Amino acid sequence: MPQLDPATYASQVFWLVVSFVVLALILWRIALPRISNTLENRQQRIDSDIARAEEIAAEADGVLSAYEEELAKARSNAQEELHKAAEAVMAEAEQHYASLTEKLAADSDAAHQRIDGARTEAIAGISGMVEDIARQAVERLVDTSPEPASVSSAVNAALEGRT
Repeated sequence: MPQLDPATYASQVFWLVVSFVVLALILWRIALPRISNTLENRQQRIDSDIARAEEIAAEADGVLSAYEEELAKARSNAQEELHKAAEAVMAEAEQHYASLTEKLAADSDAAHQRIDGARTEAIAGISGMVEDIARQAVERLVDTSPEPASVSSAVNAALEGRT
């Protein structure tokens, strides 16, 4: 085998050093700068993506806080509207209750007046009949006819005591 021949060691070492130096120069001048540029571009893209993601996250947080604030305002406005509506309904109910109370009081007063009128008419109608019955009872019991004025005053006094 020629590689193991000690006479060719010097030329083999020379060409090993030359090929190693040429390969190192090619790598140092061409391959490594390209790899380095690729890695730098990649790192810049990653950094810009991370920065953009952080901006988007901050923007999302801002939007979320604005949304929550608007939601709180909407809830507050809704509660206020419900409160106003409840007050309006209560005011309307109180007004309706007051008008109904007035109407019932007026109806009650009218009914009392009708009852008093009916009572007066009934007493007036009964008064004549009671006078006749009282006169007839006195005539049967005593066998004398009483004076109509005394029977009328006695019946009126008795009826006034009842009412």
